[in-house]
Order: sequence, then C-alpha cells, then structure tokens
Amino acid sequence: MKERVLLLFSGGQDSTTVLAWCLKKYKKVHLICFDYGQNHKVEIMAAKKIIKVFKLNYPAWKARIEKLVVYKISNLGTLQKNALVSEMKININKKLPNTFVPGRNVLFYVLSASLAYSRNIDDIVSGVCETDYSGYPDCREETIVSIKRTLNLAMEKKFNLYTPLMKKNKTQTWKMAYSLGGKKLVELIKKHTHSCYRGDRLNYNEWGYGCGNCPACQLRKKGWLGYKSIKEKNV
Repeated sequence: MKERVLLLFSGGQDSTTVLAWCLKKYKKVHLICFDYGQNHKVEIMAAKKIIKVFKLNYPAWKARIEKLVVYKISNLGTLQKNALVSEMKININKKLPNTFVPGRNVLFYVLSASLAYSRNIDDIVSGVCETDYSGYPDCREETIVSIKRTLNLAMEKKFNLYTPLMKKNKTQTWKMAYSLGGKKLVELIKKHTHSCYRGDRLNYNEWGYGCGNCPACQLRKKGWLGYKSIKEKNV
C-alpha cells in the first residue's frame, strides 16, 4: 500500500466511491471539501456524515481516514451568475448547462494541491468523470492533464492526479462501489451521499435522496437503473 493521498471529497456518489478506492490503496486518506456558496450546501453535511458512517461500518478503515478539511471560499456567485450559486432556474438546453461554475474545478485543484504540498502528499484523487458528466469542460481528462502540468510547474512538485472514474458511466460507478465495499457500501451511498443540485433531502428514491429532475439526479437515477438491471440478470 502507498503511504498517503489527498481526496477531493464532496459528499456525493462519485467521491464516496473513490473514498473506498483510496482506502484500498493507501494507509492514510486525507480529505478536503469546499464551501463555495453552493445552493446544495447540504452536501457538506453529507460529507461529514459519510465519514462517520464509514468509520462505523468499516472498522479496519477507521484509523486511516484523516480529519476532513472544509475550505470556505467567498461566494463564487459574486463573480458570475449560475444555477448552483444563485436563485437562477436550472437550464440544460444550452451548449453548457447553467449549472456549470466556471473555474470551480481548477480552483479546487489549486487549493487541494496547496494543502497536499503542506502535508508532503504527492497523490491527489478526485471523482471527476468525462463519460457521464453534465457537459462540464473542467471534468475532461484533457483538462486534468493540463492542471497537473501547471501545478507541478507552479509548485516545483511531482503531483500525481488520479481520476478512477474518468472513463466510467454511473452504472459502472455503482458496480465499482459494490466491488469495493459490497452491498453495505451501495446502501451507504444510497442513504447518505448527496447529488441533487436542489439540495433535496426530503424525497427518498430507490437510488437515494433527490428531486429526481435536476441533471445530477437524472444521471444518478439512470446509472442506478442500469446497475439494478445487471444485478437482476445475475440473480
């Protein structure tokens, strides 16, 4: 096993799956999440809850999960308007949906690399994915490769940026969760992770909490139905 890693942890399905991936490979997993004025700030509460449940459900991993760092950024909505940091209605009928927050992922990586630098961590992991994403250019593999090059030049480091879900769709991500932590992890993801852009924690669906209509819910639901179909065929 490698010594330590820093995970960009949002409290969503993808980063929770990748948390399990990290715990299979590293002795110590450091975590950072971001409060950037998002409407669905409930994801930060979800991130804290997930860590507690992980430690309870998987005692062997408990000592290897470091304390979560919550980094607060002034509201990105003061720079430009989008549906995640303002009251604007979600509109996906564009080349780029208005849930796209320009510069967000780049900023997250820069801040994460700063923390990794201070803790002498070389490996940085995130759950970004270009296969089943919402049209965000900062989730593409090409972008991550470019960010890595820039970070290493700017900090004179040799950071490794890993994206285990980059080529996976949501169905494959559900399958990966099962392979990493079994049914217990799948249930944890359903009950405790948060993806819904509207921050809905009232409506519980077979794939988890959410409004069921926003782009994030639609992707999660589609992936779950695909996963469910595969599981039923294998019964």
